[in-house]
Amino acid sequence: MQEIGKQYLKDEETDHSGFLRRARLHQSKFRANILDLPSDTYGNYLTKTDGEQGKNFYEGFGIFEAVKKYRKYNKPLYSNMLRSEHIPFNFFIPLNQDRNFCKTIFSNLLKTSILSIDKVEIEYAPKPEENYLNDKTSFDAYVEYTNSDNSKGIIGIEVKYTEKEYKLPANSKQEKDLNDKCSKYFSVTNSCKLYTSNAINRLRTDKFRQIWRNHLLGESILLTDKEKFKHFTSLTLFPSGNTHFIKTSREYIDLLLNNKNKFIPLTYEDFFGFLSTHCPDNNYKKWLEYLTTRYIVTNDCK
Repeated sequence: MQEIGKQYLKDEETDHSGFLRRARLHQSKFRANILDLPSDTYGNYLTKTDGEQGKNFYEGFGIFEAVKKYRKYNKPLYSNMLRSEHIPFNFFIPLNQDRNFCKTIFSNLLKTSILSIDKVEIEYAPKPEENYLNDKTSFDAYVEYTNSDNSKGIIGIEVKYTEKEYKLPANSKQEKDLNDKCSKYFSVTNSCKLYTSNAINRLRTDKFRQIWRNHLLGESILLTDKEKFKHFTSLTLFPSGNTHFIKTSREYIDLLLNNKNKFIPLTYEDFFGFLSTHCPDNNYKKWLEYLTTRYIVTNDCK
């Protein structure tokens, strides 16, 4: 509990926009007023018992079954309503249950003609890792698809909520790789030819490093599996109140030589708008109502 308390205080100190504070209150109200459940430690934490019963997830579409297959009880995933670990399950497992719906959503997002959705996975990293980025980078969600011209593509998705940039642990492998010009970070950046001259000096900083690494993971798949995949899109999802990712995404795009479906920053609000426009039935309408109520921080949370 002491460690959680320290992190809580640290988060509050760096919450200059106030979004973290508002989102924490929003999740606490959702727990108390919608779920009618008690809290544990702080208002945005479910008790272990309720976490183990799947109360952090939408009930339906096999979501909690997918969570249990992925990992046994883990407090950040099962009980912390504020952190983003659980959100990809709530967003993308239902889309995987209706791949025509899924196909329509991503066809509209990418402005391309997708013939089929071939795979949807949560927390995906290609193996063996040494053939790709040679680190522990993974996508929060991962989609493989086939275009109408039979070319295949992939979408690597990062889902954020209140998170911002993060600092590297001192003397970590990642820190060493970021300073090693023979590492995969440098070789993939140079080979994919996506970035402006000397962009890597900015990409290695705390502000851009996570977006860049996830983008590089997809580009490493294109380089390694070039006979199979021809297209990669890096998609980052975040609520409009997370102004850090709005600003960082704009600046990241400026570091790209071109952005033809290479990097798409998308707010929850716009994503839910796509879902609403193409919603196939009442079951999905109820799911979308849950997502909107659960994750869109209202103005009264101040």
